[in-house]
Amino acid sequence: MRANDVEISLESCKKELSNALNENAILLNAYSELQERYEDQKKQLSSLTPIPFIGKVREEGKKGAPSWPLFVWEMLLEQLVNGTPPTAVNANIRSIVERVSPGTEIRQLPSIWTIRRARTVLLTVVQALAAYRLAKAGKWGQLNSDETERRQINFQDLVISIEEDELFR
Repeated sequence: MRANDVEISLESCKKELSNALNENAILLNAYSELQERYEDQKKQLSSLTPIPFIGKVREEGKKGAPSWPLFVWEMLLEQLVNGTPPTAVNANIRSIVERVSPGTEIRQLPSIWTIRRARTVLLTVVQALAAYRLAKAGKWGQLNSDETERRQINFQDLVISIEEDELFR
């Protein structure tokens, strides 16, 4: 009687094992199909990215040291305008690129020295834009200067109202 019970139990276990093996084979096939689809999508995505990599580049046909492309300078300046500290700019750029363009390879990111130098570039851009706006304006409403002294450094604050501004009217 016990031998019969053991044989029935053994047959039941064999059936369950064969069912589990069949299900495992089906899942392995589905996994391999999904893996292939993922690789295909990754290839398509990498071919669609407008920027294949982030890093210094050398202009075609020119010799000399490679430099940062303009879109990297744009990202640096945008981060600095938004008030990001220079030490956090690289982490922000990496995060943005990984989220927005996962097919873009990050070969190199700007150094802290380059990011700090970008603050000087930003100052020059702001001054040039202010000069352009003033040159384009037909009339200045007021010109007030206020020289203040702080930590033995003279600052000059210039407040200008331009004709096209809402405050002028």
